[in-house]
Amino acid sequence: MEFYDVLEESKDVVILTHHNADIDAVGSAIALFEFMGDRSRLAVPDTVSRGARDLADGYDFEKSPSLENCDTLVILDCPSSEQIDPVDVEGFSGKTLLIDHHSQGNLYDMVDIKYTDSDARSTSELVYELLKDRWNFNESASEALICGIVADTSHLRFADKKQFRYISELLPLSDKNYSDILSILSTPVDRSERIARLKAASRMKNYDIGGKIVSFSHVGSFEAAAARSFLKIGADVAIVFSQRDGGVRVSGRCRRGLTDEIHLGEDLFAKIEDTLDGSAGGHDAAASGNGTNMDYDEVIEEMIERLEGIFEADSKKL
Repeated sequence: MEFYDVLEESKDVVILTHHNADIDAVGSAIALFEFMGDRSRLAVPDTVSRGARDLADGYDFEKSPSLENCDTLVILDCPSSEQIDPVDVEGFSGKTLLIDHHSQGNLYDMVDIKYTDSDARSTSELVYELLKDRWNFNESASEALICGIVADTSHLRFADKKQFRYISELLPLSDKNYSDILSILSTPVDRSERIARLKAASRMKNYDIGGKIVSFSHVGSFEAAAARSFLKIGADVAIVFSQRDGGVRVSGRCRRGLTDEIHLGEDLFAKIEDTLDGSAGGHDAAASGNGTNMDYDEVIEEMIERLEGIFEADSKKL
């Protein structure tokens, strides 16, 4: 049975995405919700990210949803079961579907049907591909998908001709100008995030590995923002840890020009899952992980060893 056929036959669908759902996750979920109508519910394990709240405004994202009465669970933008905890996929008796653009995680073996492409820039573009020959997108769905594509291509800096084509097809349907999309995506950096970035910078440990500057740090929150900020001030690879809710989160970024030498998600993050005691993976230039090992130094030590192998050089502390 094809993906679309399952959606057509489903009566009660939960559309679920990952912890702290970002713009691509929220955009793709909204578009699928608009397609499914009142046969579906939007859900997240815990929260919608601050950057995605404007896009999510007016939609009800149920937290830690019950699957008792639903017949189909659609998981978006998420390769690993830990990223949707406490929702229990293995204990769900209905149909499970996955739409995702990350490197393969353990959810790939748990679901019944998947529509995935690790070469895609966003899950939003996959939702568009899945439905574009089946449905006339309304304004809300079109706007949501454009936002998801633009956000996950860093405002089109990493887009190729496919993403530009999809946006050109969706913009007339959205009744929006591109400047309107940028306004939705524009989120001022608040004081708490600025403080987190500064604290992370003060705790940086920097290494030279084969001429690449690799920076590690830890912070209470905003680990992804801190990692991105490290690239702006000179790092080639940036990895930042945080501790929350009895676990550890780690976010990594690398310069786009390095992706011919390293796929951050597959070559580094996916390899440290055991040490992290959790799950990890991601894209070529952006990756993340969640686990229970609070010993940052142990995880960092393994990461350095793997980076030495990838870049074929010993590390030197700067």
